[in-house]
Amino acid sequence: MKRNIFAALSLAVLLCSCGSQNEGGLETSASSSETFSAISESSFISETADTIVSTSAESETSAESLETTQTFSEASEISVTSEKLTEETETETKTLPPVTETEPPVSEIITETEYSELLSSESTLTETEPSMTTLSAVVSEKPAKVVVPQIKTGSFTGEKMLQNDLAAADITSARDGVVRVSYKGECKKVKVRITKGEAVYDYDLDPVGTVFPLQSGSGTYNIKVLENVSGKTYAIALDMDFEASIKDGLSPFLLPSQYINYSQSDKCVYKAAELCTGKTGTIEKAAAMFEYVTSHISYDKELAASVKSGYIPDPDATLESGKGICFDYASLFASMCRSQGIPAKLVMGYVRGDVYHAWNEIYTEETGWITVDLFLDKGGWELLDPTFYASASDKAQVSQYIGEGSDYSAVYFY
Repeated sequence: MKRNIFAALSLAVLLCSCGSQNEGGLETSASSSETFSAISESSFISETADTIVSTSAESETSAESLETTQTFSEASEISVTSEKLTEETETETKTLPPVTETEPPVSEIITETEYSELLSSESTLTETEPSMTTLSAVVSEKPAKVVVPQIKTGSFTGEKMLQNDLAAADITSARDGVVRVSYKGECKKVKVRITKGEAVYDYDLDPVGTVFPLQSGSGTYNIKVLENVSGKTYAIALDMDFEASIKDGLSPFLLPSQYINYSQSDKCVYKAAELCTGKTGTIEKAAAMFEYVTSHISYDKELAASVKSGYIPDPDATLESGKGICFDYASLFASMCRSQGIPAKLVMGYVRGDVYHAWNEIYTEETGWITVDLFLDKGGWELLDPTFYASASDKAQVSQYIGEGSDYSAVYFY
């Protein structure tokens, strides 16, 4: 029934063709690809079509490899195949958890139709003569003062470091659910892999330093910094474990990180403060920001057709241009929410089983109306999809679809 609802909507859905793999082992690949493998500084490996094998000896540094394939086409279906990552020792070969390079969705429109409005309403305004008995009755009310709250960030003082001559990870704020990784070498293309158990997240690394979330909760994490050696081959520049005792499970979703990147002076932070002035409670504030984003940001069809692997959203740029793809909508809304102290996730996954998409979840202990059509009816994490809502002519039907949420399948959380 829910799939029929989705089909009836005929939304300007975003087909994000970037291959992904979830923490539990979902593997995807496509014919046009970018593959990379990680190896130790002292040894190199050869790649085969589907399997990459790393070998190690007692006297040699252990090697690791990773492979990802991705397809970028305007209206292609996502093809799902299998990848394997294996590690050989002198006595045995074992299969490691499958991993892939995490990239933002490459969005494309698969259909766009005009929708008839399900609901229409008219409001009648009645004007009355102002009372002239007192001066205060005819004096305009002063606008409320906008107060921008102090933005919470990680504290990267260098007190606790994982480092060598090539790379460093400041884990001083691991208790807050974030780490900052930097690179000191000369390689132009560098990646970071953060692993906890079966949860594997791969990112591009800005050499000057990038903040990444520890979204998998407390426990043992591994950080690898990977240098591009040549072609599709990478070498391990840093490989270290550390323990993270995160003080609050909501904390990683209250601070800036690579995909939800904002600062004290950013325009999106001021706009959020402006929209929330005079508002009380999570629902009322979230409603004001959701309404603004979905009313003022339009879907960028040109960017959707040309966006490449490695694209990272810029909330201020989205706000200024007034347009973006699903990744931009989700990043802007999450940034505005976090700046107001509302826990918010940027989620990547699938809608209708095969459409790769980005949306949001916010955490609230309240229930209430986000829009006239969309009601949050329980406490905890609630799904919100600003892209679908903004693109739909029939707000009532798309609100029902978003609210039910059963056709959304989350893969990555940021």
